[in-house]
Amino acid sequence: MEQVETGAAVRHQQENWDQLEHPADSGLTDDQEPEHDADHDGLGQWGLFGPRTVTWRVHSDPLIGLATLRGLAMQVLHPEGMANVFATARRVDDPWDRLQWSQRHMGAVIFGNSIEAAMTGARLRAVMGQVSGWASDGDEFRGDDEELVLWMHCCQVASFIEVTRRGGLDLTDAEHDAYIQEQVRTAAVWGLEPDQVPATRRDLARYFRRVRPQLRMTHEARAFISSLLSPAVPELIAMTQRNRPSWAPVAGLAWSSLPGWARSMYSSGPGDGAGSLTPSAATVALHSLRDALLVARH
Repeated sequence: MEQVETGAAVRHQQENWDQLEHPADSGLTDDQEPEHDADHDGLGQWGLFGPRTVTWRVHSDPLIGLATLRGLAMQVLHPEGMANVFATARRVDDPWDRLQWSQRHMGAVIFGNSIEAAMTGARLRAVMGQVSGWASDGDEFRGDDEELVLWMHCCQVASFIEVTRRGGLDLTDAEHDAYIQEQVRTAAVWGLEPDQVPATRRDLARYFRRVRPQLRMTHEARAFISSLLSPAVPELIAMTQRNRPSWAPVAGLAWSSLPGWARSMYSSGPGDGAGSLTPSAATVALHSLRDALLVARH
């Protein structure tokens, strides 16, 4: 990645993500931090979580936006899950609109109080309940089917923790497991029963092995990722500006950070730039981008 291009991408992402500020960035000092976390917060001040949870550390990381994008690239590999992704975007060819929608709703659940989290979950379930169609096996499905909601949840959880940790967020293996366990609370907001939801790294890996035979590359999924990595540019602009959009390196990096089995399903990714990085090179790039975003944030 060229330095100038990366710098432009960092500035672009910082401008977009500044509007998604949350309590963790609001200047809370040590003497303001409550003595108890969400588990002991009887008044619901901190909602599902609190400043001392691993969840707040993960979702305060500057790479969380890129991780959300990576989660979307995983979610669309499920043919029925694709319908849920499109249901929450104004345009099916605008992944950035869907990204902002996901960021707003996840922010309300993670950092909002108990009422905000509950209302956000109710809104999401209402939207998903309006999605319906026919699965590849001929059976009718609804967007709020438990298996579909579980797929959406697991893609998000895996992406949030793996991207931020690969990018340099200092978490132990025990804290990694603690994050996944904490996210069972988020799954409950989406309407899932706790015993349905993977609560450890091993459980999450087993889940993906179980569900992979149901996944496939569809025309819609390929169009979605293409609109992310190679967005349509008006002809007049294309004639005067040959460079890729400033967000292209970050979008390509989100694609490169996908697990190997997901990348192989796309069969071919971007031919150059951040989208062509090997897993080890993607990890280095995540470190570099996170460092740059931390500098820009402060």
